[in-house]
Parts: sequence; C-alpha cells; structure tokens
Amino acid sequence: MSNKGENSRDNNRDWETSTYAGLMFSLRKYKDRLEEERAYQLNSKPRELDVRIIDKLSDSSDRMDNAIGYFFEKHNIIELKNPREDLNIDVVWKGISYAAQYKSSGYDDTIKKNGVNVIDIDDVTLTFIRVSRPNNLFKEIKARGYEIENKFPGVYYIKGMADIKMQIVVGSELKGDEFRAIRVQKRNASSTDIKEFTVWAESLKSPRDKELAGLIMQISFSENRDTYIELRRYMKMNMMIRELFKEEFDELERDSKKRAEQMAEEQAREMIEDGMPITKIARYTKLSEERIRQLADELEVLV
Repeated sequence: MSNKGENSRDNNRDWETSTYAGLMFSLRKYKDRLEEERAYQLNSKPRELDVRIIDKLSDSSDRMDNAIGYFFEKHNIIELKNPREDLNIDVVWKGISYAAQYKSSGYDDTIKKNGVNVIDIDDVTLTFIRVSRPNNLFKEIKARGYEIENKFPGVYYIKGMADIKMQIVVGSELKGDEFRAIRVQKRNASSTDIKEFTVWAESLKSPRDKELAGLIMQISFSENRDTYIELRRYMKMNMMIRELFKEEFDELERDSKKRAEQMAEEQAREMIEDGMPITKIARYTKLSEERIRQLADELEVLV
C-alpha cells in the first residue's frame, strides 16, 4: 500500500473528525438531551454510519433553537463529507440506502425492542454536512424535479427524493456564534471567526473538548495559513495556538521573510538599473549596502 494512499485516508479522517467536532460544538447547548455515536455499525458487515445522534425529543419538548438541530427527530443519521470529496447525487442515494437499512433493521437499541416498524420512518432524519457548497448536486436535484428549501442560512431541506426527512448543511454559509467551530474550517475563513474561536477554545476545561478544538484548528490552520500569519502577534497570547502550531508558525515566518527579501531584491534590481544612489536604495528596500553591491555586480552595473 502506498504512502500516498495512507496520507489521503488520514486527511479524510482528520476532516471527518473536525467536522464532527464542529457539529457537536454547535449543539453543546442541547448536550443533555442528545446521545451521539460515531461509526455506528449498521449490521455485522463492515458498514458504518458516520454519526448517529439520538434526540430524546418528547411531545412536550421544544425543537432546538439551532439551524441544524431544529430538523432532528429521535433517530438522526449524519454523513460528514470532506470538501475535497464529491458530494453528488449517487452519494446522496447511498446515504438514503443507509437510512433505509437503519430504519428496517427491526431493532431499536435505544429502547431494546425488536419488531416490524419498531423504528418509524417519521422518526428518522438524514443530514449531510460539508463545509463547501455542492453546486453541481443542487443543480442535479433541481433538474430531476426534487424540491430544495433553504430553511436557514446554510441549511437546505431536500424534498421528494425519498420518504425520509433529509437536509444538506453547507458549513461555510451557517450564521451565528454556535456555528463558528464549523465556519473556521472553510478556506478563507473570517479572521474574526478565527480569533473568536481560538479565544473560546482557550477557555475550554474538558480534555475531550480541548482535543476536538485542537483538531478543528488544525484543519482551520491548513486552510487559512496566511490569515494565521497575519494574526501571529495576536495569537502569541494564546497558549493552545502556540502549542499546536509552533513549528508551522516558525516555518511560515521563515517563508514570509524569504518572500519579503526576494521582493526587496527585485525592487533593488529595478532601482539599480534606474541609476538610483545606493544609499537611497538601501533606505527604501531595507537591504544592506553590501547586498545591493552584490546585486549590482550580478547586473554588471556600477553603483
């Protein structure tokens, strides 16, 4: 097995874990009524649901004041999609098949009961979560005559494909502080979201919460390296950031200095060819006079 394949799978697992972490952080307000399980086994074969969330919803319970959780019934199947993966119509149908298999299993382990229709289809929902918008999928859904309802920013209900409640969540479009843990994972995330999330993550007490926040920030960092560099002075105050990304920051700072020096040397070459005095070139580019003379020698120009 090639290292390339191993690296690809590792990257997918990182994305899945960070998306899962972002989802659960967004639902923290309701954690006492939710029971989640990752890699839920559908049967004895190696087939798993990415996440199953049981909502202990009762007739007297209010629906969650949460754009993702508002949709939930008792049994909620969550499929987490890497933005590098294609979320297409076949992926959706595969998710529907998993939901159907879950519903028809004949056993509800939350109440330890067997029987026909022991899990009612009205109690099952299917959610796909992806940071980036699946434009081609939305076009295909509309072309086939199915309905897309944009219920909340970033939340799209899909109607008509199957007799099951289904929503697609576009993480980059979600609004509200509770979804910051998902939004910071997108490319070109808001610098405000990144700052606010890291400050909040620093205040976490639970080791598990800190671990999940760290996984989120690793993805966020990989997608927003330039933003993190711009915020370097601010981030020095954040112990979690310092511990997670010390090597990356040091490397990026070296790269940044190298790029700045290359730009200064390019400017110096132009100024040398324009006949400017060496002292003025040094003052403008911050290069040493010795380095400017070396550049002039390379250009075979007297300064």
